This record gives sequence, structure tokens and C-alpha cells, in this order.
Amino acid sequence: MDKQEKLNNEVPAMLNVQQLQDLLAIGRDTAYNLVRRKDFPSIKLGKEYRVFADQLPDWLYRQQKNK
Repeated sequence: MDKQEKLNNEVPAMLNVQQLQDLLAIGRDTAYNLVRRKDFPSIKLGKEYRVFADQLPDWLYRQQKNK
């Protein structure tokens, strides 16, 4: 099993903010700043944010290209 397959098997379809922090090795404030961005692949459900894990790699790639 390669790294991508392992990641796909271990990452749930939707991440909460804590899981986003762990996955990207970022702090709480940074994670909340990301999920509040209009261009970030997240949704607010009630009082909590969820991140679309399958859209995260594309968003990260676009950020790198925009530098």
C-alpha cells in the first residue's frame, strides 16, 4: 500500500477542526482562520465546522500555485 492509499484509508470524508489541526500540523487559531475562509472547502453544521477531506489536497495545491 502506497502513502496515498494509506492516507485515503485513514482520513475520514469530513474532518473536524481538531483533525484538520492534526493533519496539517497547525494551531487552533490557524485552523479556525482557514475554515472561515470563503474559498476553503468547509461547511458549518450547527456550531461546528467540517472540512471536506477529499477537496483539501486540491485547495492546498491551488494555494501553492497562487504564490
